[in-house]
Amino acid sequence: MSASPKKTPFLIYQLGTNNWQREGEFAPGSGILHEMHHHGYHLLEGVKCYSIYPSGKQTPHPDPQIEVHKLSHSIPICESASPVSSYRWHSFSDEEFKAYQNRLEEAVYKQMDEAEKKEGTHFSLAIAHHTFLNPLVLRNVIQRRVKEGKPQTALACFAHGTGLRMYLHELDENLPDEFPLRFYPMINGSKIFDPNDKAAVQLCIVVSQQQVDTFLEVFPSFPKDRIVISPLGINQNVFHPVDGCTIENTLSEFSSVHYEGSPRVPVKIDGSNYDHVVIVVCRFAESKRIPSVLHAAKKYEGELNKVATLIVGTGPLAMQKQLQDLAYGELNLQHTYFLGPQSHSVLAKLFTIASVGAFPFHNEAFGLVFVECMACGTPVIGTNSGGPKDFVDDSVGVLLPETDDIKALGTAVSGAVQKAILDDWKKTRSQACLDLVNRGYSVRKQVSDLLEIAQKKLEI
Repeated sequence: MSASPKKTPFLIYQLGTNNWQREGEFAPGSGILHEMHHHGYHLLEGVKCYSIYPSGKQTPHPDPQIEVHKLSHSIPICESASPVSSYRWHSFSDEEFKAYQNRLEEAVYKQMDEAEKKEGTHFSLAIAHHTFLNPLVLRNVIQRRVKEGKPQTALACFAHGTGLRMYLHELDENLPDEFPLRFYPMINGSKIFDPNDKAAVQLCIVVSQQQVDTFLEVFPSFPKDRIVISPLGINQNVFHPVDGCTIENTLSEFSSVHYEGSPRVPVKIDGSNYDHVVIVVCRFAESKRIPSVLHAAKKYEGELNKVATLIVGTGPLAMQKQLQDLAYGELNLQHTYFLGPQSHSVLAKLFTIASVGAFPFHNEAFGLVFVECMACGTPVIGTNSGGPKDFVDDSVGVLLPETDDIKALGTAVSGAVQKAILDDWKKTRSQACLDLVNRGYSVRKQVSDLLEIAQKKLEI
């Protein structure tokens, strides 16, 4: 009796813009999402995913289905600084840009070709992360393959915030030196988001309703019924309440981290001095409005006893200096600690001991850190803009009114922090946080729902 033929998998290809979090190189949100989705697809029966992402630091990945696209420079970014780069696409000459594109296309073509030979089938779906270069690269590679007689691969684009904001900066012409009108005419002229071009992007994926509105502001002719909202999921094997973590034993593991060249001496934290913790986790960028939390800390440090404020993350040196000078110079904060970037497993411990997470970010595309914090049983404070409007309500925290006045926002954050501590939100709202995450924000659920929608809409 002959053996039954081996069933071929449904193949997905993902092209990332940012690095994954590995070998001490911290990743921005889109890199984290790409990595989670890659592993999430492998949780689904009959599905395999191949991925490529850039890095100038990482060694080849041990998983043969993952390729590190080696760079000789920092990872290019569209807009704000990432944890690992401030090297913007606008600094590229036309020749450098074309050389980067050509080299990436060759790497993608080679990886897809070798994967198909190994798997015995063709890629059904290709996903480009970001609305900038990657969709163009994948379209060119797919069409090259079609000319060679291979079947068409459906092309989707996961639209992240920074690429869209880059186009808006160009169109607004408010910062012509930083964002000259260069790449929006290029991308628009390429017709990569032309609904009538079957070789172009056929499905756009976003993480919130706010991202739908932003995408359509930039690409108004793209069919709205081809835009899918896919709320972000998290790895619940990492982000969950960590047993055995107390404020005393966890905080006592840390010392403050100061910017390079700072005259300040690192301070070893004595966790026994604190009963409550307020935590902020983000890259350092203007849109994160970290100064509002520092102004808030100045107020609640004077009203409450034994409260520590943790600022976790990093950014450009100038911004590190600006924030620490504000905290320790102008505001003279005594219980606020900058901890630098931390791994996901460490973040889970810090979220677990926190009384509340304070994330007063402006127009956050989704707000993954909100979900990570809630997954550890900790309520959240945000502002009434962007993605968090879709899932944060009074059962899990609060969204404060939007304002451009940083000091006024700081006053509001301080009031919310004091209410969270005095009303013991950690006790009364923790279960609602866990329930919300369990219902809708696991990675497996996200990729399963997304693939089901993509297969239906793209008929693949």
